[in-house]
Amino acid sequence: MNLMHDPAFRIYALCAVVLVMKMLLVGLWTSVVRGRLQAALSPEDAGAAAAREAEHPEVARVLRVHRNDVENIPLFLAIGLIYVLAGAGRLGAAVYCVTFTAARIAHSMVYLAGKQPWRTILYSVGVACLLGMMVRIVMRALAA
Repeated sequence: MNLMHDPAFRIYALCAVVLVMKMLLVGLWTSVVRGRLQAALSPEDAGAAAAREAEHPEVARVLRVHRNDVENIPLFLAIGLIYVLAGAGRLGAAVYCVTFTAARIAHSMVYLAGKQPWRTILYSVGVACLLGMMVRIVMRALAA
């Protein structure tokens, strides 16, 4: 069975790729911000400049965005996969997976911009998507 023939799996797969790419880009953005600010912590990275003792606040913010992704995106990768393998329909996958993906991208943007309450709202949308998929998984498991 080729999973790419399943519309729900294709939606999940595309969202997973987008989210992993977003994580990679946030990691790259950390390096860009450090370079722009000349804010190296390690002596070997500082070059001729002196290494800092603590993270620059702007670098620390990008690192918090990345840490938030590391805490949340793997949950989606696991729960989303179980959800689609448990027989999710195309509409359900589109609603949960696309909404989670859009919320995570928007969350990162507002986190970098320091915008509340949007950061919390978008985080909550992502959590609601995960909870919705978990409820559907449990319902399917109990009905089997």
